[in-house]
Amino acid sequence: MIGIIPNITRDKELSITKAVLHALAEQGIVANVSTDIARQIGREDLACEESELCSKAELLIAIGGDGTILNTVQKSISSQVPILGINSGRLGFLAELESKDIRKYLTKERLLNAKVEERMVLSVTVTDEEGNENSFYVLNEVSLIRSHTSRITEIETCINNRVNDLYPADGILVATPTGSTAYNLSAGGPIVMPYAKNFILTPICPHTIYSRTIVLAQTDVVGIRIMGAESLSLCVDGEAKMSVNKQYIIEVKEAPYVVKLLRLTDLDFFETLRKKIVERGR
Repeated sequence: MIGIIPNITRDKELSITKAVLHALAEQGIVANVSTDIARQIGREDLACEESELCSKAELLIAIGGDGTILNTVQKSISSQVPILGINSGRLGFLAELESKDIRKYLTKERLLNAKVEERMVLSVTVTDEEGNENSFYVLNEVSLIRSHTSRITEIETCINNRVNDLYPADGILVATPTGSTAYNLSAGGPIVMPYAKNFILTPICPHTIYSRTIVLAQTDVVGIRIMGAESLSLCVDGEAKMSVNKQYIIEVKEAPYVVKLLRLTDLDFFETLRKKIVERGR
């Protein structure tokens, strides 16, 4: 089963979704969409519950921007389904195809010979003073950022249970190699090759001249605690999940899962970087 998950705010007329279905049908491949999308395009015969798509599909095609791909990851992480991103958003750094390339690349031959690229995922555990836990998985980054205050706060970080530093800053983030070109890049962190076995600790607007990004090994465990009186928003791949304060402990480490991205083109990481970030910034 191939499942198609469009972002209807990016594919408003579902024209890209229809184009994907048509391109696959020409190859004798039947794909499924959620019940709601099937009703909107008049193809109830293709309807499937989205939860079933995410758990049973052999391939998921996410149509939208990077946010759509990240959202698809959150829905399907435990099933380890490969994801093919088709960009209909602004940047689409994670996407493999542009919408204009659908007919060229969505062929049976290319799908059968596609490469699967595995990307590191981080596991985030937030524990409150009573020992209650909230857990999240991250493809790009987990960040702690100011929400309702203009004041900086102090954030203590530990690496493998040893205190690393106390950052006076607007916030802090922990990013994967995949996320090194996202918020981490904007915060002054380094670009890391997506297949690297590292992750990155980057302070956000630190109020000091010596605070720098730290590149960590995949076996390291990061602990984060807010030392000031302020509350910060904990965001997972750009989505605010909860408010945390000094009563909470955040632990970040490599997850037992990976994200599998399907590759149909020969575009390498540096070409993608130049095409979608460097040239757009000129």
